[in-house]
Amino acid sequence: MTVSRRKLLTSTGLLAGTALFTGATFGDRQGPPPRPHTDNCPRRFVIFLEGNGTQPACMMDPLTRQTLEGIAGKAIASNRDYGHDQPVLVPQAPLSEARALSALAGDANQISLVERAALVLGLSSTNLGGGHSCNHGALGATKAVGGPGGPTIDAVLAGIPAVRGATPFDVIRLGIGAGSSPLNYSSCAFAADKPAPILLDPAAAFSTLFGSVSLGAAGADFAARGQRLEFALEDVERELQSLGGASSRAQAKLETYRTSLMEMIARDEQLLGMHDALLAVKPIEPGELDPDPYTSASPLERLSVEVDLVIAALLAGLSNVVVVSLGSGGYYWSQEYPSLLPFYPGGQMLGGHDLRHGEGPEYDEVLHELSSRYVAQMARVARALAAVPEAGGTMLDNTLLLYMPDNGEKHHSNAEEFASLLIGGNNMGFASDGRSVTFPKAGHDNNRQISNVFNSMLYGAGQPTDDFGHVDVASRIAEGPLSEIWG
Repeated sequence: MTVSRRKLLTSTGLLAGTALFTGATFGDRQGPPPRPHTDNCPRRFVIFLEGNGTQPACMMDPLTRQTLEGIAGKAIASNRDYGHDQPVLVPQAPLSEARALSALAGDANQISLVERAALVLGLSSTNLGGGHSCNHGALGATKAVGGPGGPTIDAVLAGIPAVRGATPFDVIRLGIGAGSSPLNYSSCAFAADKPAPILLDPAAAFSTLFGSVSLGAAGADFAARGQRLEFALEDVERELQSLGGASSRAQAKLETYRTSLMEMIARDEQLLGMHDALLAVKPIEPGELDPDPYTSASPLERLSVEVDLVIAALLAGLSNVVVVSLGSGGYYWSQEYPSLLPFYPGGQMLGGHDLRHGEGPEYDEVLHELSSRYVAQMARVARALAAVPEAGGTMLDNTLLLYMPDNGEKHHSNAEEFASLLIGGNNMGFASDGRSVTFPKAGHDNNRQISNVFNSMLYGAGQPTDDFGHVDVASRIAEGPLSEIWG
């Protein structure tokens, strides 16, 4: 059954070789014909960020590979084997036949997403340094040296009025990661030297997003937090009165604190006003099931719960920008995956770092399966949005989902290739129509960078930007969006 999002919200008070290979074409930098834009539709962005690289081989469908190898005249082992000088577009690529993209395929129980997706290969960002992770640089397109060099794309998108709208949260950032810290400060940033936290505790994420409609511990936490905020505001007001203007520096700090408290109180009040809409989509609560997926030792099980939260948050209108960290930044990628044990060589569990240092296709197979599981979670979000009618089509038409790595193509990366997958966003002008696009290899004049994808997102968001990132302007290959995927 599909439920109209408008009905849901209003009812609750919320408003060469190419010629030989099935139509592949060399890009002429003109891209696809102009696509109609629906300017009055919502604009949403969901980013899935895989830590420690995504191997392009597992993202490449057979026809795209055949096309590229036909042009190069040899097997393609990496982007360094690419032989083309212009972008190569393969329309109607069988994307679901790629090792990690099988979740795009439809069946009797779910729609196909192949025709709603676009695969982008060949994008580089060697200016970010590569290594284990580019950290904030991956989403910021500026090398991170001791901290973020600028805002990441999620923060910039959330600052656009047409994107933020009246949502309570600017960005929802959650995910999985190795270690015991509940917060990851390594991938997102509000501005230079101001990292933004990613919440790695799914129970805490539930409390933050749906505590206002919880009858359990999360509800009690929400109520207690509200009381603490009110008490803190009273204390600040009292302290400001006692200063009497004696210390301008102290007064300025207190006024800033007061503003923050008032914003948090206002957000909680907004959440209380969304009671019916939140209750209609609320996922299972922590502790409801036994065993409890919120406390599972399996990162993939915890990720599934977090994706449930993402879907519910989007349906309820809690935010229009989401980042899902898949072990991104630092060493958050160095995890064990118990649910993938049958794929490990010899059925023996390996630490995340040892796994990535393994030599041989059997080790790559574990990583390819991991990427496949991650993409499947993004596909779940896409299908949930596609099931909800909305102005201009469905929620998926008004939402761009982006899957990308945080360092490029492998464990010890050179940041030479950021294999990326786009789904949806057609009403914002994105050509998510089953195509694959492969740019010339890193170092070529016609190579393009992940920053060009971010420029495209900003164009789709209604804030045309040609020069996102690249504090070092000499590191930019070309300005502007990618006409092969947006226009």
